[in-house]
Amino acid sequence: MKAQVYPAGFAQQSLGNGLLVQTASAFAPDGRIFVTEQTGRIRIIKNGAPLATPFATLTVDATGERGLLGIAIDPDYLTNKFIYVYHTVPAAGGAAPYNRVVKLNATNDVVSGSPVVLLNLEPLGAAIHNGGAMHFGLDKKLYIAVGENAKPSTAQDLTNYGGKLLRINTDGSPVADNPFIANANEKAKRAWAYGLRNPFTFAVDRETGKIFVNDVGQALWEEINDATVGGRNFGWPTTEGKFTQATYPNFTNPVYAYGHPANGGTTYTDGNGCAIVGGAFISTSNTNYPAEYRGKYLYQENCGNWINMLDLSSGTAVRSPFATAITNNSLGLTMGLDGLLYFSARHHQALYKIVYNNTSVPTITNQPANVSVAVGEPASFSVTALGAPPLTYQWQKNNVNIPGATSATYSIAKAALTDNGSYKVIVSNNTGSTATSNAATLTVISNSLPAAEILTPTAGTTYVAGTTLNFSGKGTDPEDGAIPAASMTWQIHFHHDVHHHDEPPRTGIASGSFVIPQEGETSDNVWYRIILTVTDSEGGTGKDSVDILPKKSTITLTTNPAGLEFTVDGQPYSSPLTITSVEGILRTFGTTSPQVIDDAEYEFESWSNGGEITQTFATPTDDLQLIANFSTVVGAEEDAARSKSLVLYPNPTREEVINIKISLKQPENLSIQLVNFLSQEIVSAKESLPPGEHNIPFHFGKRSEGIYSVIIKTSAGTLIRKLVITE
Repeated sequence: MKAQVYPAGFAQQSLGNGLLVQTASAFAPDGRIFVTEQTGRIRIIKNGAPLATPFATLTVDATGERGLLGIAIDPDYLTNKFIYVYHTVPAAGGAAPYNRVVKLNATNDVVSGSPVVLLNLEPLGAAIHNGGAMHFGLDKKLYIAVGENAKPSTAQDLTNYGGKLLRINTDGSPVADNPFIANANEKAKRAWAYGLRNPFTFAVDRETGKIFVNDVGQALWEEINDATVGGRNFGWPTTEGKFTQATYPNFTNPVYAYGHPANGGTTYTDGNGCAIVGGAFISTSNTNYPAEYRGKYLYQENCGNWINMLDLSSGTAVRSPFATAITNNSLGLTMGLDGLLYFSARHHQALYKIVYNNTSVPTITNQPANVSVAVGEPASFSVTALGAPPLTYQWQKNNVNIPGATSATYSIAKAALTDNGSYKVIVSNNTGSTATSNAATLTVISNSLPAAEILTPTAGTTYVAGTTLNFSGKGTDPEDGAIPAASMTWQIHFHHDVHHHDEPPRTGIASGSFVIPQEGETSDNVWYRIILTVTDSEGGTGKDSVDILPKKSTITLTTNPAGLEFTVDGQPYSSPLTITSVEGILRTFGTTSPQVIDDAEYEFESWSNGGEITQTFATPTDDLQLIANFSTVVGAEEDAARSKSLVLYPNPTREEVINIKISLKQPENLSIQLVNFLSQEIVSAKESLPPGEHNIPFHFGKRSEGIYSVIIKTSAGTLIRKLVITE
């Protein structure tokens, strides 16, 4: 076990193991802890240990980041015994997989009855950005975090669940006072907040009702957003991290954002990282944690393996470290009903709680575990303990001290048959008190380990997104001979920078295949690692692995004239821009029209490849230069000279909302109208804005295809722009 660094008196304590590919946990008032496994099992921890029989096993698609992802306990659980889960329904009958929220009866330790469906979300394309976290607020309404499924534009589309925090009743219906309840669209009615990328986790303060959403970022920033008040737009994909409020007055800045390593680096230190994967409010009263931690917000980073703390008492978030070097591949930091923090350690297949014991006498917090190895394999035992430093350790075998075994971990480099026995450790300090661990058994067997060999793909194989990759392998053992397929396990790990997405293992096969998705992660710093593990009749294992790298192309984007703006996968950029992309990955390129630069207005004419103003295509085999051609708008000079530059985007649009970009030299009370070709008003809005550049979302609902006019009246005059609505 890696040595964790916590403040004095704190330690992490395991609640048993055998919890596979965990995603979330929830705490019932009857003392049971429900833990979700990505492959579809719901496990119960009862009386401090996992029950052997799963509470329920749902049929799920666990590809990539799909699967069984979230769980929540009904606020009236003691009366109705209901729990709620978020999971991916597999593809069937030609229909794509989709995420679903269901209700289960948890009266017993095994589920009673069938799931009750509350909500079905949209069909999925990519295997990433599913979100899945669920919690009840103090208002007894169910909040559900939904990722944008690698389709950034959905985060700003109220007619799509993607990139939203939803708020529903326990029957699945929208809540009557939701911020968009007046919208004709049923999906908009359920939206509480929007403009999110992948809100994998969020937290509700059980004392104040405050809601913080932890939004996993793309390449630069991880965000903590305050969604306590409904209707907020957190800006994705237009913004990521902190932004200038005057530039985007209708977006809400994060409470706090922390960066990735500079210049695309992969060395993580405390305070920077790549994925925010948990967060919790510390109670002000229901905890034994010291006063300096109470009322704070703690959040968890996956790549950096740390937990940090935010102090919000001054009105501005102030960060400080809490824990470093926590267990690898950990996630889901949350608060238990006992006032203690918990998190899932996928690497150790365990749920940990963070305990505090301000004691001077030695106290063991994690006991050594039994170990079984073959002759010649390494073996080790570890403990963690609290108490006044310095702590001293003395390991014993069969109650006899082992010379030199005086650290928290005792290791044997190559185990021999004579090492069989019972091992424990005595922990002491200057108080004169001691703590003796439980005994753990080392079993050394006379067994030669099997050898695994991946036959295909071979080293040096490359891939293109959208293609099928086949794999095959074999295993041999000196005693058993050929290893049967039933004793083979495959893992397909998708690596991005220095972290990986660990899909559930594929067991009982000697060969198989998987389709490399065209949608999803757009970074070019990605690859796949295929791992084969074979197991012999004595439990000995052998492994082999091979890395499969992507083929890449370069795409250069420019505008004519130079310096105008375009979007890549929904995010705005100024030309020119060069990106490297994995061949076959779908990329979306667009621009807005008209645009104003240097007091001249330009309308989009064409892309150099002949595509639509917004187009999606697979990254080609050959490098590509893409040019957005614009023409000067005749007659727009007077408006530009008056410094009332006005841009509508996207235009044309298929959506029910556009953004109005306007630059003002003085405070204005704007009147905005959408009128049809008969000059009949369709919808109107008013905005009071300070000087500066503004981006105003203008919602007009579902409209027929056609050409409309957007009329904006200011104190100095009227501006008119045409808007093309398509189906």
